[in-house]
Amino acid sequence: MRTAFVDESEPGGGLDHTTYLMAAVIVAISDRQAARTAILAATPRRMRKLHWYEALPAQRVSWLDLLRHAVEVLVIRYDGPVARVERRRRHCLERLVWELEQRHVGEVVFETRGPARDRDDRSMLRALRDRGIGRAVRYEHAHASDETLLALADLACGAHSAGLDHGRPSATVVVP
Repeated sequence: MRTAFVDESEPGGGLDHTTYLMAAVIVAISDRQAARTAILAATPRRMRKLHWYEALPAQRVSWLDLLRHAVEVLVIRYDGPVARVERRRRHCLERLVWELEQRHVGEVVFETRGPARDRDDRSMLRALRDRGIGRAVRYEHAHASDETLLALADLACGAHSAGLDHGRPSATVVVP
């Protein structure tokens, strides 16, 4: 079974209400432990988890090499009219689930955003299933400190926002 690790980003620090990113990183089962070890080795002691926006520019560039552990990186980008964050997220989530289903991903691990927001995600995922999207996909939310591979999705979002994701195995889908 293929698993995708998913994180999101609001470019512009949440001040741009027309953009939203979700990145899904698919890592082969055989490479997961090596990827976790590499991520932990690259995480500075001052950080409890590897996080793009807490890093120095030189660290960010060196961390891009960690994405070599990905079989595929998928970035879903909302570029549309001004909308609240949850509406932009739902647009991205719908397309993300469809794209992952096309890639035969059976499990998705989202970085948790807290009980209320995770509940919103589960509600959206149920609504998608009712429409026939993502019926075969299992979902869970996890803390990045518990699932190190979520850092790869964070890196993919950061690299995309910074325009540093060229030459990586990725696909970008823009949703209105």
